[in-house]
Amino acid sequence: QSYSLSGFSPSKTRPLCHRATASLRMSKNTNCKNAIKEWMKREKAMAEMKAKEWAEKKEAGAPDEDMPLDADGQLHNPDGSVFTGPKDAKKITLIGMIPPIAKMDKQLNDLPLCEHLGLSTNNIGTIGNLKELRNLKTLSLSRNVIKALKNLDPLADTLEQLWLSYNLLEKLDGLSKLRKLRILYVANNKIADFAEFAKLKENTNLEELVAIGNPCYLVRKPRQF
Repeated sequence: QSYSLSGFSPSKTRPLCHRATASLRMSKNTNCKNAIKEWMKREKAMAEMKAKEWAEKKEAGAPDEDMPLDADGQLHNPDGSVFTGPKDAKKITLIGMIPPIAKMDKQLNDLPLCEHLGLSTNNIGTIGNLKELRNLKTLSLSRNVIKALKNLDPLADTLEQLWLSYNLLEKLDGLSKLRKLRILYVANNKIADFAEFAKLKENTNLEELVAIGNPCYLVRKPRQF
């Protein structure tokens, strides 16, 4: 197994006025139950908008065969299948909640068919409550305040992508049982020792590792493991 340490340039930061406005609204946290409700509202609003747009095009003379698959007013998973609520949704994005999510609570276990869970840009400090997500392939936790990789073992047989850039990680313990892990993003954390990347030797399916922006890059150039 051989892979190189590489990465992307840091993305643009939010405008100061946006951050200041958001900070005024972050007096408390959003729990996962309410975050999921807000996500469902957005999904329904989007489905209604697409259906309305298609109705206007059809009224203007568009042929039926031009109708987009997701313009029927229903909620669609990325693979085109229809879902009616969180329990049969395959991609759920709870990104950048205001106020932010601070805890991965037990409500996440009510997402049994979820394959892609987005929790980026929140205030999460600890990974947890993933035992019932037995179909999860992608877990996005970038831009949080996670200091340690814990409680990921329940995803050992399914997780393929783990996004953890812009957190507070110093160590890479806790990943050895993720047998199907192919993509790992840990850019802009606090990893100071290149020896941490040797801990990934058990992840034999790892294809892509992004780790730019860690303190270890300030000490010496990346090397191959």
